[in-house]
Amino acid sequence: MFKKEEDFIENLNKIRRINTSFVIANKTIKTARNGKNYIEFSLTDKTGEITARMFPNRDAEEIYDDIEQKSIYNIMGNVDEFPRNSRNFSIKIDGFQKLAEDEYDLDDYTRTSLKDQNQLIKEISTTIKEMKDPYLKDLLKAFFCDKEFAKQFYQSPSAKIYHHNYLGGLLEHTVGVLLICKTSCEIFPQLDQDLLYTGAILHDIGKLKSYDYDLVSIDISNEGKLLDHLFISCDMVNEKIRDNKLEIPEDRKIQLLHIMLSHHGDVQNGWGSPVSPQTPEAVALHHADNLDAKVKGIMQKR
Repeated sequence: MFKKEEDFIENLNKIRRINTSFVIANKTIKTARNGKNYIEFSLTDKTGEITARMFPNRDAEEIYDDIEQKSIYNIMGNVDEFPRNSRNFSIKIDGFQKLAEDEYDLDDYTRTSLKDQNQLIKEISTTIKEMKDPYLKDLLKAFFCDKEFAKQFYQSPSAKIYHHNYLGGLLEHTVGVLLICKTSCEIFPQLDQDLLYTGAILHDIGKLKSYDYDLVSIDISNEGKLLDHLFISCDMVNEKIRDNKLEIPEDRKIQLLHIMLSHHGDVQNGWGSPVSPQTPEAVALHHADNLDAKVKGIMQKR
């Protein structure tokens, strides 16, 4: 069953009946207030993600086991708004059927960045070209002259759920953070621009190894679960310096690794940073990253 324009997630903004298809990106069994189990789903298509719930009359676990995650299903149900007048829409499912490959167009479900990728890539390449610090410039060139790294970086998502969770999302988020950092340097010209820009470009490179993804789904990899992308990012920097025999001064390298490790903010926030930001550049990168991620996350929910 091929999707109509009004049935894409971005257009599910009023109470109505639907009979259309989505990717079942995630599924969870939950318990309602009456003590009965129900199934909650994350459904996706190329335009976004929406929550759906099914309150079956029969055993929820049995239905749950029969549903194949990361597959495309035709969903029958009602779009509802809860709480009323909140503009927060979800789907109450009363029926579903898995679709065969010849019953859908995969392009309807592949989520990709809507930004001009060439312009995003140009922003990074121009920034590297204009850098004055030869050590940081050589480090960035070692990464982005690596064709395999660059290809993965341009295609990778930036998250599983919260923000930029689509193909090309990492590139889009990175440039967003970089542009905020450039504005910060205009306001605070005392900031070490090359250090901050390098941190902005490399702060999330560990996400290349933190996620397993294909055209319709994103999952956290085993490496991502056990090590986290902050550690992986810094390990990739150290590995690149070692493999390319880059002679970066030790204090410069430590400054860069610090702003990367602390970009999730104060340790007490519990957001994953193993060390709190302790330099002006680290504080600037943290707030740039947080601003881009939080604003994008809210916009994706609209």
